[in-house]
Amino acid sequence: MAVVGPRALHQAHPRLIGHIASEFNALADATWLVTSYGLAQSASQPLYGKLSDIFGRRSNLVVSYSFFIVGCFICGIGNKYWQILAGRAISGIGGAGMTALVSIILTDMVPVRSVAAWRSYVNVAATVGRALGGPVGGWLTDSVGWRWSFYGQCIPTFLGLVLVLWKLPSPAPVTGPDDSEGNEDQETSKFSRIDGIGAVVLAATISFFLLAVDSGTSGKPWPFVVATSLVFLVLLVAFYFVEKRWAKEPVLPIELLAKRDVWSTYLIASLQIAAQFGVFYTVPIYFQIASHKSVTAAGSRLIPAVVGNATGGLLSGYIITKTGRYKHLTTLGSAAACVAYLLLILRWRGHHHPAELVYIFPGGFGSGVIQSTTFIHLAACLDQSEIAIAGTSLYLSQNVGLLVGISLATAVLHAKLRTNLNNDLDGFKHKVDIISRAESSIERIWDLPYAIQRIVVKAYVDSLLYAYAVSLCLAFIALLIGLFIRERKL
Repeated sequence: MAVVGPRALHQAHPRLIGHIASEFNALADATWLVTSYGLAQSASQPLYGKLSDIFGRRSNLVVSYSFFIVGCFICGIGNKYWQILAGRAISGIGGAGMTALVSIILTDMVPVRSVAAWRSYVNVAATVGRALGGPVGGWLTDSVGWRWSFYGQCIPTFLGLVLVLWKLPSPAPVTGPDDSEGNEDQETSKFSRIDGIGAVVLAATISFFLLAVDSGTSGKPWPFVVATSLVFLVLLVAFYFVEKRWAKEPVLPIELLAKRDVWSTYLIASLQIAAQFGVFYTVPIYFQIASHKSVTAAGSRLIPAVVGNATGGLLSGYIITKTGRYKHLTTLGSAAACVAYLLLILRWRGHHHPAELVYIFPGGFGSGVIQSTTFIHLAACLDQSEIAIAGTSLYLSQNVGLLVGISLATAVLHAKLRTNLNNDLDGFKHKVDIISRAESSIERIWDLPYAIQRIVVKAYVDSLLYAYAVSLCLAFIALLIGLFIRERKL
């Protein structure tokens, strides 16, 4: 549900965002329906690692399910736009734990060598969620209203919560320095272990980083971009000193982040996700422009990549379980993605054979492989007591990579499009109005005279090549880093 939820709102049914915002006369702030969820999810993601060490995995998973249900319910009953945004943020906090804690629980229950296979099943479930989220959300909106796209998530999530309480074992939390069997104030001792200052500073640091990236790539005024960037840098320095000098049990230990095996894994995961979601964003645009497809039809062209993701996860999980090897798989995953993005640059020039849609399969396949191997690499390189914090932070790196990848693809696409249209429409009357139309809505392009339509379509297709090139560069950097990771015996 943590995967279906956000996709139901914005991945395969983008008009739902505008529909909800328009009802509250807040169309200019429509993107906050997505941003509020993403910010809350990213800011809270790493906190679940330490909290699950202190209070136990099951109790944290119960809390995350509860947050998600409450957030979706608030969105459903909200009568003001700020209430909808608050509900989205609350559900984002829940979604952070629902996605990350599953993998952490798997490492507690099965041997490291078998974790990859089990996580591949989780990846298939997530893939199904990505595929179902948009269509289900759109169907509910069209049939009974948009509020039921939120209400509809409460019931299955509640059933999941019941299953967690009924079937999931509750292993003992990680013991802290002040905990003991005879300590009557053990619960108080647990709360005293929480690095509250570090948690707040970390959440603020992540939030301002994402705001800086979003503002820098979406055309916000430069004073705002500079201000958010400076606040991020100040908070980053503050977080370093809080975790290094102040916290007894840091929420995210600096020593952990400084380990080569850890930061290299985070880089590979975030770069690969950034590359893939940059393509996920641009492929539907290509088919809307080049083939004049509807939003739904263009979104369905992502199916080969989604199938590739599931295939890569399942195959890599099987191979790791059988051989105990994962480094070559990591290299293979990044290389497959590079091949996919290179083929898009070389072949998708506005006219292509339908069979060439298969080019995006290797990109999804590579991402599925990387999602399996990076987590296994962490589990193999770290002590069991470090897995929870490192694992939830891995999910954070993927979330950040996702948002950065989409932001970069958007920024490059629109910057190059503006340049192309300025050059190609030189001498045309109403050039500024034409460019504004082309940038604001793809649907408005088809209202232009045919000759101008062809110019705009060509400018779009040429600009998309640069967005694919960004994904290629990101995947190639991930490939280079993957060549130097140190494989550990499983």
